[in-house]
Amino acid sequence: MSAHQPHQSFHFLVEAGFSRIGFTHVQLPRMERDVIRYREGSEPVDSVRQLPGLLHLGDCLLQRGVIPPDNEFFHWMNTVHFGLAERRDIVVNLLNEQHQPTMTWRLRNTFPVGLEWSPLDAQCSGVLIETLRLSVESMDLQAP
Repeated sequence: MSAHQPHQSFHFLVEAGFSRIGFTHVQLPRMERDVIRYREGSEPVDSVRQLPGLLHLGDCLLQRGVIPPDNEFFHWMNTVHFGLAERRDIVVNLLNEQHQPTMTWRLRNTFPVGLEWSPLDAQCSGVLIETLRLSVESMDLQAP
């Protein structure tokens, strides 16, 4: 791939400690930083200073087709008890044509906060999809 072409988003690999790694959709966390507005009363200007505050990460979504008897998402969701959760690091690799990583997102200390399934509909011929929503504590981005 040329250095001036954008990456394609359809070839990726998720490493999360699951026995089955075939995901159909990954929504990476959104990053957003607080803005601290500050003004001293003695400043000669009538505007406020704006300083960077804390960084917040949104949730990560992992989706895949349901294959019986695979219920690892359900079991991981149920490991959260009394404020303690089984935390995992998730690695998402964007792959090139030779199946080599071109970008890597490392999501640290994730734990499940939501699990849902696509609707059951007798009039459709679709695949049952399960969606796991993960809280993400920190994220690193690496490009080779």
